[in-house]
Amino acid sequence: MTRVRADDYDVKKQSILDSAAALFARKGFGSATMIDVAKACGASKSHLYHYFPAKEDLLFAIVQVHITEQAAELTEIALLPLPAEERFSLYVAAFVERAARSRNEHLLLMHDLKFLPDAKRKQVRKLETRLVDLMVGLLKEINPDLMLPVKVQAPYALLLFGMIIWSATWYQKSGPISPRELAERISQLFVHGFKGAQFKP
Repeated sequence: MTRVRADDYDVKKQSILDSAAALFARKGFGSATMIDVAKACGASKSHLYHYFPAKEDLLFAIVQVHITEQAAELTEIALLPLPAEERFSLYVAAFVERAARSRNEHLLLMHDLKFLPDAKRKQVRKLETRLVDLMVGLLKEINPDLMLPVKVQAPYALLLFGMIIWSATWYQKSGPISPRELAERISQLFVHGFKGAQFKP
């Protein structure tokens, strides 16, 4: 009997996740079938079901890997021993660059969580809440007075998240503005305002 090494298993599993994310983002999770996924992966249905018993399991794996890695990266940035505005800029840059690099996964996270069972959807939402909390913390450091009373804290963070998240629906990293430049413009616009913003290319 041939044993499959753990790293081989992980590579094959990640290949399925990547192919499925591209298919779901293009065709729509509701319209795509496991037969479509198998064809996109160049694999048999039985091979696919060996890794993921149901289409929802596949979707959950895609978004969970994406948001877990993102949460780990952004948490590390938020805890760096740097001034708050610098950490804010790094946070936005990391968020924008990951969204540009993993656009398919990002779009699924935006549009298709409704297809997940409640328990799994709550797991993903919990990590999303963690990202908002990290941003609230940075904004409170930058301007504590503006973040009072408490009821305005989440709206400020969500305004920024909306700006970043929805950019995935129109932004192309191969276009005239690089992900890093887009992130710099977003950071400057949000922190300093449109009228006073100046960008030096």
